[in-house]
Amino acid sequence: MPSQKSARDLMIPLEDYPHIPYWFSLRQAMAIIREATVKFGGSYEPRAVLVFDEKYQLLGILTLRDIIKGLEPRFLQETPLIKTDPSLAVLAGDLFGPKAKEQSQRPVSEVMSPIKATVNAGDPITKALFLMIKEHVGIIPVMQDNRVAGMLRLNDLFAEISKTVLGE
Repeated sequence: MPSQKSARDLMIPLEDYPHIPYWFSLRQAMAIIREATVKFGGSYEPRAVLVFDEKYQLLGILTLRDIIKGLEPRFLQETPLIKTDPSLAVLAGDLFGPKAKEQSQRPVSEVMSPIKATVNAGDPITKALFLMIKEHVGIIPVMQDNRVAGMLRLNDLFAEISKTVLGE
């Protein structure tokens, strides 16, 4: 039964989840994400990177969406015409031109998202699920002794719940 499991049971341990210091560039963060995907042989693909300060305190999370927005591709720049019809964004031309490489040098601290919620390692996965739905997030840090112990992903919770629903 999924409700009997704790966040600890389903989390990805911090040592296996990509994390970086706040001064890393977007380019470095992209490399870390690609490296993690290769390291785990496709068993999971990280969709975010945790961002820490020098005392290893969690500052935020850098999602794939944050990275793309941080690169400021031309199609994301709002113009009166694009505001009227977003499908016209394709007219913006070169989506990721030379400016994207320049923007990739920005520190992740400029574009990371705040942590909206956390759960404790011993909390039931139902609490994690509730918070993820309430906060519209797909991942949530798992805390133990006021430190990040790992990450819990919505797709892992879904897999666990589907076992119960489908009778596996």
